[in-house]
Amino acid sequence: MTTRGPSRSGGPSRRKRWSLLLAVPLLLSGCSMFTAPSATKSGGTAPTTAVTGSAEWLVVAQGSATPTPRVSTGVSPAPTATTGGFLPLAPVVRPTPSPTCARDTPHFNKINALQVTPGTTSAAVNWYNVGGYNIVEFRITAISQDLVLGGQRDIGFVTIKPANPCGFLTATVRNLDRRTGYVFTVDAVVVRRSGDGTHAATVFRSSVVYTK
Repeated sequence: MTTRGPSRSGGPSRRKRWSLLLAVPLLLSGCSMFTAPSATKSGGTAPTTAVTGSAEWLVVAQGSATPTPRVSTGVSPAPTATTGGFLPLAPVVRPTPSPTCARDTPHFNKINALQVTPGTTSAAVNWYNVGGYNIVEFRITAISQDLVLGGQRDIGFVTIKPANPCGFLTATVRNLDRRTGYVFTVDAVVVRRSGDGTHAATVFRSSVVYTK
């Protein structure tokens, strides 16, 4: 008598079904790894979901509008001989010249204010010569304050050789432009106390002076 064992038909198909049944819970549990529990905001609003590893939010403060600046319509005061310039100027020197005044030497540690009387295309410059055994000459020039594109026009120097030990000196600077602002300077050229050659430095300077 022949005894047959249990039928093996459908064995592979049954194993496939069991594998699918076991994979479904794993897939469902794997999706939950990427989301956090939903939280409901106060006030009954819709729940929000936070993603693990996302960047933090930046809080930006609300700004406020400011009024647009306006151009001032004030009028600046007219320039004088004792104000303005590149550096603070010392007061105008008004000594009393005399034939027997002491022969001093220029002091290069300060720049005195220069008196200027402008014309249309020229200006008269007046300053006090303190005298000095080592003074060679004075050089006067004007620098335009109305800059233009490219090279600036060179006014040149006016050279004055002092004849008296001390006293007021006057020089006329020509070849100026009309209705133009200039800064006038007076340089003293002296013989060096030690060594050879000369030394020149500014001893007088004006504020911006406008021609007529």
